[in-house]
Amino acid sequence: MFKNNLAKENLAVIYLRLSKEDGEKTESNSISNQREIINSYARKKQITIVKEYVDDGYSGANFDRPNFKEMIKAAYDRKFNTIIVKDLSRFGRDYIEAGKYIQRIFPENGIRFISVNDNYDSKSADINDTHLILPIKNFINDSYCRDISNKVKSSQKIKREKGDFISAFAPYGYKKSEENKNKLVIDKEISDIVKNIFDMKLLGYSSKAIADELNHLGVLTPRKYKESQGFKCNGFQNTKGGNWSAKTVNRIIENEVYIGNTLQGKSVTLSYKNKKQIEKEKEEWIRVENTHEAIISKEVFTIANTMLKRDLNNSRGKDKIDIFTGMLFCKECGSSLIRRTVKYKKREEIFYICSKYNKGKSCTRHSIKEETLIKAVSKIMKSYIEFNENLYSKVQRIDINKNLKDNQIPILKREKAMTEELLSSLYLDLKEDVISKEEYQLFRKNYTEKLTKLDESIEYRLKKQEYTKEKIDKNKSWIIDINKYKNLSEIDRLSVVMLIDKIFISEDKTIDVRFNHTEELSLLEEMTKTDKPDIKSNTIKKKSVYISRKSKTIPTVMNKSLVSAESEVCCG
Repeated sequence: MFKNNLAKENLAVIYLRLSKEDGEKTESNSISNQREIINSYARKKQITIVKEYVDDGYSGANFDRPNFKEMIKAAYDRKFNTIIVKDLSRFGRDYIEAGKYIQRIFPENGIRFISVNDNYDSKSADINDTHLILPIKNFINDSYCRDISNKVKSSQKIKREKGDFISAFAPYGYKKSEENKNKLVIDKEISDIVKNIFDMKLLGYSSKAIADELNHLGVLTPRKYKESQGFKCNGFQNTKGGNWSAKTVNRIIENEVYIGNTLQGKSVTLSYKNKKQIEKEKEEWIRVENTHEAIISKEVFTIANTMLKRDLNNSRGKDKIDIFTGMLFCKECGSSLIRRTVKYKKREEIFYICSKYNKGKSCTRHSIKEETLIKAVSKIMKSYIEFNENLYSKVQRIDINKNLKDNQIPILKREKAMTEELLSSLYLDLKEDVISKEEYQLFRKNYTEKLTKLDESIEYRLKKQEYTKEKIDKNKSWIIDINKYKNLSEIDRLSVVMLIDKIFISEDKTIDVRFNHTEELSLLEEMTKTDKPDIKSNTIKKKSVYISRKSKTIPTVMNKSLVSAESEVCCG
């Protein structure tokens, strides 16, 4: 409340500011200290303080501060005529904006400005103080702010590259270690919720269905959970009412933090004056692996994210799992197959048909009975497990570290060397008029693009080679858990999604199964063929299943002769 009965020249307000970003946590710059200094000055000068404006936790790099704006509005309304600050840096560190207020706006509106520690009073200051000394001091304050900002960014970048977690709040499922605030540890109270989200995605539930189930169970959203722990946070924005949403579920499934990695530096501020966040390209993110304990295995994470990109619609309800949700595709058009229930002679039968045909008849039905499909896929998976067993026994007789080599890598490296030689000779050809300038530019672009692709292929294969070594040698285990799947009496949803990537159905009822880990298995099979010519892999050939050695994947196909006449056509 302003005391309008006082003489106008005595109406003064004080402005106090403290920033959390510029490291000013010393007692000399505390709000209470600023207040004490200004009040002492006002008493000596017989100036009456009618109100104070405080911005605690706001940077001086800009003037976008709530109480500062309120003060300026009151100044325009002529509710006071004097503003007192402890020093110019408390008023603001942007020397251009600060100069605009002190040299133009305040004088035009009859506002007296006092900076106690700078011994500046606009009422008694001469032209040198206002137009020479103050701008220099404001410039120094601005430079200090810029310097602090650069140091903070540099320090944060170093911490991120080390794998230190520097965000304000730990991701859902984790908490900050009490011993090291930059280290994440699993929050045992809610880690099972994260596991359940991934499990439900593997089982074929859509993200909306997962969110609905969490809401039904009364599980607190990430934001609500943080608030229940006493944190004040603006992250994890949810729908009105604090409910789980598909977007929140997707964000968890996509986050690599759950496999032990940290991904930071996803955005950057425009400048130290403008705090607006700009999203960075994914290639520029800082990614560090194995920085903390994982909640989810890498395999489960990969498959869950694969399912996330597919149209999962479990039409059977949460109590009945559809084994093939998100797994079936039309061989001819590539569209997903959808589940249809057909009543036939007082009994119900389940068929899968091409979704493109179902929508607009632009493909054929590709219909196949669920019972027939289960039998066929069961046979294919059994042969696949036998193939793994046979290959595993061969690999056990080989020195992995010595012999596990991708034969394509030397070929790619030779091709790279040839391309580099061709690129380096281009300029000579141009100089000797063998090629034109236009041809030089075209060839140079093509060779450069080819080198980039070759480098990517070599790097990818080297990583895959090392991953396969680690999987078998260090972990003392095979690519898949052979014993686990070997003892399955019948296939289920989890066994299908953990082993299989996609299942293609042809119009002639041929079933083409594409398994996971085919690149690793191809590498291992090639190794056994090269290093042990006396060992021949005939296991799969004995079945009505074949392994393609030419392609990068290992497709497993079952012909319609094995599917038999049970594949009646669905009319739906």
